[in-house]
Amino acid sequence: MSSLDPITMATQLATYDVQPFQIRYQMQADKYQGQITALGKVESALRDFRTAVNEMNGSNSSVIKNTATVSQDGFFTANANANALAGSYQVFVEQVATAHQASAGMPADLDANTQIPTTGTLSFTVNGEKMDIDLSNVDTDGDGKATMSDLVKSINGDSTNPGVNATLVRSNGQTHLMLSSTETGEANRVQVSASGTGAAWFEDGFTNLNEITAPKDAVIWLGAKDSGLKLTNSSNTFEGVIDGVDITVTKAQDAGDAAIGMDVGADSESTKEQVTKFIDAYNSLVGALDAHTSIGGDGVSRGVLANDPTLRSIESQLSSILRADFGGMNLSEAGISIDREGKMKLDADKFAEAQKSNGAALEQMFNGEGNLLDSIDGMMEPYLKFSSGLLTSRKDSLQQNIERIDDKQTQLERKYEMSYDRYLKQFTQMNQIMAQMNQTMSMFG
Repeated sequence: MSSLDPITMATQLATYDVQPFQIRYQMQADKYQGQITALGKVESALRDFRTAVNEMNGSNSSVIKNTATVSQDGFFTANANANALAGSYQVFVEQVATAHQASAGMPADLDANTQIPTTGTLSFTVNGEKMDIDLSNVDTDGDGKATMSDLVKSINGDSTNPGVNATLVRSNGQTHLMLSSTETGEANRVQVSASGTGAAWFEDGFTNLNEITAPKDAVIWLGAKDSGLKLTNSSNTFEGVIDGVDITVTKAQDAGDAAIGMDVGADSESTKEQVTKFIDAYNSLVGALDAHTSIGGDGVSRGVLANDPTLRSIESQLSSILRADFGGMNLSEAGISIDREGKMKLDADKFAEAQKSNGAALEQMFNGEGNLLDSIDGMMEPYLKFSSGLLTSRKDSLQQNIERIDDKQTQLERKYEMSYDRYLKQFTQMNQIMAQMNQTMSMFG
């Protein structure tokens, strides 16, 4: 009677005891891990789509692009936003806005270290706003003396500064205290006075300002000079003078010059680029969803998230939003459709016609408050919150399932060890019995 190998037998039988459980647990863990990976890819695609949406829906951006072109460069530039209406205009630039600039009438030997009074008040007024500099606080190093350099720092650094900038400028060997308005326009003239200082040279210096540049408003005419519509503005940028169009003047024309032409119209190529970016981002999201939610069949594998309620909800909500009307228009009317596979397609000709004939409604559909892009962003928000989003919660729940399986695997390892020890003991005893029987039988050989 041959002997048995207790270790081999114990290993085989202990493995048989736990193997079905190991296979089942591993299959479950692989399934959960596959779902976590798939949810991560869907989440990434959803974030990419949301980024594309937000880039087209910011305060300074839009899907619809218009353009404004001028017939002659050098005098003004124009920028048209999505609300601009197509049209041709004539603009004459009569005057460019300037900022007030003056120098104080100080002594000729003035320099940065010239001491100034440490009593009294220096007052500035710009466009109705006032700043009072207490000269007793100008001394910054505490030595009881204040200099012109200290005064410049006090003026520029005061929290109530209404829009005046002070600078010490050297010209032809002489130092000048320059005062400039930080904004253009007549209303931003710098007014200054000193009182209670006991120093006539100081107070007279601010009474007798030397005007270097007078403050002026910008002046333009919509149409020919003197016969068109005259417009004035403290800034060189006229915002919304024509709906959706900003005009920034840079140089005045001569009195006898003709008005300059400005054409406002749709920027079809830039708009198409924006729309294509939106469509591509959406189709990438649909591709990610399809890859993981397929029900399988006809040679196609079943997706690890097939019939997943979270993803079904995303698809359903997106579909509902994309088919809805916003501002009296929907995507299909603008030449954007969704095919049988759920992918978005653009009819470029139909879209161009919609932009040309009803650009304002098209812009309102995409970028109006609470409309298409806002609705898409709001729909995605609950799913994409970093700490408490629905996709994050789903992944956390699946990870907890994996951790519970790990605990079961640990228990299974203990079960294997106990079975192995029991079988090893049994087969070792059996081996001993068989050895004794072989020895007994040999006596009768």
